[in-house]
Amino acid sequence: MTAVWEGRKVVMCVGTGGVGKTTASAAIGLAAAASGLRTLVMTIDPARRLANALGLAEFGNVEREIAADLVTPLGIELRAPLWAMMPDVKRTFDELIVRVAPDRERREKIFQNRFYQQFSTALVGSLEYASVEKLYEVYTSGRYDLVVLDTPPSQNATDFLEAPGKILDFLEQETLQWLLKPYAVAGKLSFKLLDLGNSFVLRTLGKMAGGDTITELAEFILGFQGMYEGFRERSRDVRALLSSEELAFVLVTSTQPNQVAAVQTLREGLHREGMHVRSVVVNRVRRDPFADVRRSALFERIGELVTDPQRRQAIEMAFTEEGMLAELGVTVLDRVKQKVGPTPIIELPELPLDAHDLDSLVALHSAFLPGGGP
Repeated sequence: MTAVWEGRKVVMCVGTGGVGKTTASAAIGLAAAASGLRTLVMTIDPARRLANALGLAEFGNVEREIAADLVTPLGIELRAPLWAMMPDVKRTFDELIVRVAPDRERREKIFQNRFYQQFSTALVGSLEYASVEKLYEVYTSGRYDLVVLDTPPSQNATDFLEAPGKILDFLEQETLQWLLKPYAVAGKLSFKLLDLGNSFVLRTLGKMAGGDTITELAEFILGFQGMYEGFRERSRDVRALLSSEELAFVLVTSTQPNQVAAVQTLREGLHREGMHVRSVVVNRVRRDPFADVRRSALFERIGELVTDPQRRQAIEMAFTEEGMLAELGVTVLDRVKQKVGPTPIIELPELPLDAHDLDSLVALHSAFLPGGGP
């Protein structure tokens, strides 16, 4: 098996919520660093599961290195550094404004605006936008051999692809631009005309929403005038990266029956955008260790070891249920394989507990190494 990062500089893990994208991302990062690649793992998981799994007390918008001596006792040698970070949506937007704003005065007006403060944290798509914006920043920095991105949960694989365009659509929509018409002078827009008394329309809206509110909204939209090209340029750059040969999409799913349709939807969505899945990770694959043993022989042996009838019955029921769950998981796994065709499948075993520490990642990371397996 070829490593998912072979010939790539970015690995992007996509999938619906709860399938283990964060776990897969961390395991890929650990395997890549063990293979000698300077690796950064980025997550947007607010539960900070990645931080816990990698042995970090906390992390944020600045990358934190995972100490090599944390994994050495677990039998893993990091041949290259491994870092982790969680992009901060607000700070990522602030850094973008610093980059595209023409001057300090414009930048400060935007930062102080209440609508911007909400826009940069609560707008639909802001999380996706921040993740791809930060991804592009660290990718172009050249500091890493590989960047692994754990994307937001999504039923639509193109949500994060479309995020930059959605931000522009919001800023340029006709309703918002209509608010600026009272401030147009000879085809230009001026902050000096932001006076609620100058416009009958704004006076009317001011009575309904509050004069200060309308003025702040107009100031917010006006503040971005002349900066749209900066957003468009970054949108084009991000789009080019996402469709380039330097990025590999890894689709993460699980053996839950409802995931089969989700896998197909996500894969088709990426394919329509001209982006192809490098591999599919099926998480929490359950195997019955007694699948090749006749139940009658197994239960006979249990009967020899356990004399109490109730206890023996409970144990037999547990083995039966375990076998049924494993059989269901294998059935779903086979259906996923049929849906994805020749796309390589990587199986991650179900662990006794959720992957919440380095021990768990060590148990999984070898599945991503060439010739490896869980």
